[in-house]
Amino acid sequence: MPRRLSPLPALLPLLVGLSAQPVAAASPPAPAGLEACAKPAAGRYVLVGSGSHRGEPVAVLMQERWQADGRVEGVRFRRQGRRFSEERYSGRWQADPHCWATVERRAPSGSTASAVALDRQGRPRVSLVIAPDDVLSLRYVPQPDQACTLAGLDGLVTSQQQGQSWQAGRWQPNAVVQREWWQAGVVQGWAVSSYAGELQRAGYSGRLELGADCLGAMVQRDSLGTTYTYRVVVLANGGGYVYLQTDPDNLTLGLLQHQR
Repeated sequence: MPRRLSPLPALLPLLVGLSAQPVAAASPPAPAGLEACAKPAAGRYVLVGSGSHRGEPVAVLMQERWQADGRVEGVRFRRQGRRFSEERYSGRWQADPHCWATVERRAPSGSTASAVALDRQGRPRVSLVIAPDDVLSLRYVPQPDQACTLAGLDGLVTSQQQGQSWQAGRWQPNAVVQREWWQAGVVQGWAVSSYAGELQRAGYSGRLELGADCLGAMVQRDSLGTTYTYRVVVLANGGGYVYLQTDPDNLTLGLLQHQR
């Protein structure tokens, strides 16, 4: 990796002034497809998103299972400012008749709730965390219910990551693109990066340790002599992996896609 990697919609009534008294305009009828979807089914998902908490940058990587009876179980990797946390959680999901769902999660650090938009098959797609201190949205990626293997990553992978780096006493944006080769859990590659507009290019190598349920940990070292650490969720369909950096001065999310 390069050096210092980091970086429910509602219809509002319109008031029309007529004479001395405002009158609320009627909302137009919803298109037929807007509220047509299947009932959510059991499934496993990877969630990824970034935002802020009380003005601090936040990045989140999760893997979550929805059960047919409404239960939710998962693991959450979270960066808030320079702090990293990892915890298991449980909770419930509940869908309404208008293709939205609410997910409530309970973890040792506290409880949270999210509003989730469903697609026409009833699958969760995007969500917003409902909390006064958070401005945070998440994207759902379907995760097939099968085992992940290191061999599934073998070959050419390209990636894009974006986040923020702690520099000169403040958070500054960064972005990185990478091209790398995997073989049996070992990676070698090149990255081109921009840190607040300062361009860098570096080679790197590393190793992924893959545990149960597609969760892993990765350590990489670049040609500039810097070591980087990540928590990883491998995509079970062999499409690549998603990672969250754990180094305090770099808050980044990355999506790596296998090139087949």
